[in-house]
Amino acid sequence: MRVKQLALCVFILAMIDGVAGAQTPPTCPVTRTVIVHATIVVSGTTFNGGCTRYVAGPELGDGSQSESQKPVFKVVNGTLRNVVLGAPAADGIHTEGNVTLNNVHWQDVGEDALTVKKSGAVTIDGGTAFNAADKIFQINAASTFTVRNFLARSAGKFIRQNGGTTFKVSMFIDRCDISLMSEAIARTDSLTTTVRMTNTRYSRIGRQLFIGFAPGNVSQSGNVQY
Repeated sequence: MRVKQLALCVFILAMIDGVAGAQTPPTCPVTRTVIVHATIVVSGTTFNGGCTRYVAGPELGDGSQSESQKPVFKVVNGTLRNVVLGAPAADGIHTEGNVTLNNVHWQDVGEDALTVKKSGAVTIDGGTAFNAADKIFQINAASTFTVRNFLARSAGKFIRQNGGTTFKVSMFIDRCDISLMSEAIARTDSLTTTVRMTNTRYSRIGRQLFIGFAPGNVSQSGNVQY
């Protein structure tokens, strides 16, 4: 897949400011590029990439939909900020426990942008993601999952709870701009999982906004379709 340079996205990001409460996500002009040959583990600390672009080496994967790929970053009860993932991005970022991502950008999503591997509270604040063949965010463990001030373009789904699982996830989407999702914004098979979307712009969403949620487990306010 062709790499999307973040410089080309600045105009798009600027246009969403002030609409439906949406805010322009921070940008991260690339300062250098690093090839990653072994997963970078961030555990109990903060990793500030300084807007470095990280590209997966062949040891991690080719950015396809192969399930055998490894993440570029693994964050365990820590914080990752000011990071750009280039192509290929292998299996993106894995999280375990309570994790914060601030100003993280995926130029061309690999297997997934981010996967919640172990339970915790995960917050993604600011960033962008483009061109996911399936989903952008994958949730494989009971968790609270918050995404705000984020721009997402061109995927199957924005958030997907692992298919066939029944654990509870509390999803919160706020001040985002989401478009060109061929299936949905969020999908679950769990009758206990909830989603709340507020102050968000969305367009060209496929089947419906939310799939698989029990009646009463979806709430919305301040959103605008464009």
